Amino acid sequence: MALIKMGGGITDIRGSIGGTTFSRCAGGNYMRARTKPVNPRSTLQSARRARIGHLTKYWSNTLTAQQRADWKAYAAGTSWQNKLGETIEINGLAAFIRVNALILLYSSTVLAAAPLAMGHAGGVTFSFAAESDTSKLQLAEPGGAFDKTTDGHYLMFFGGLPSEAGRAATPKGFRYITHVAGAAVPQNFPYEMSAPYTMASGQLITVRAMFKDESNRISGPHWATATAAPAA
Repeated sequence: MALIKMGGGITDIRGSIGGTTFSRCAGGNYMRARTKPVNPRSTLQSARRARIGHLTKYWSNTLTAQQRADWKAYAAGTSWQNKLGETIEINGLAAFIRVNALILLYSSTVLAAAPLAMGHAGGVTFSFAAESDTSKLQLAEPGGAFDKTTDGHYLMFFGGLPSEAGRAATPKGFRYITHVAGAAVPQNFPYEMSAPYTMASGQLITVRAMFKDESNRISGPHWATATAAPAA
């Protein structure tokens, strides 16, 4: 399904219609022939579907009526955005899945209770160095809302496919790397992470981060890039 933003004409469109896929990169909107993944049942895709299926059953079979009502209230009281950046409304189940699908990347415990406050977690800033010869990402201490000494703070990191420097393209192929947790014993920085893809010197490396705060709210995505180079 494609999302279309209407103005004097069509001002933005994302997704697929028939055999055509619409997207956007740094150079603007573009369209291409729709392609079918070679392996639509990869390990990562299967794991993602399993998490969503588990959470859907958990919503129906495990949550109490009051817990479902609390998630519905949280969804209604929070501003959500689609991939066009437009504000949309989602239901309680969708909010429950959005939050817990991220939490299940680093924990086996489902968050049954809705977040303690409306809205999303605050913004964070981060930077990293990409070492092409070791396939390591050296994360500097993050800033913004994330506090390395606060229990319940988590930063989850996803690495995209390396791209050639100077190429105006939207990063793709993001894979979960790891998480950094706030705790009574602070995390030491720089923090070393293994890159999800092999990278070559000079390539542009993009990392996406999602933040969970002590109220169990999830932030929107935050981005940082670095040019891969041999370790100093």
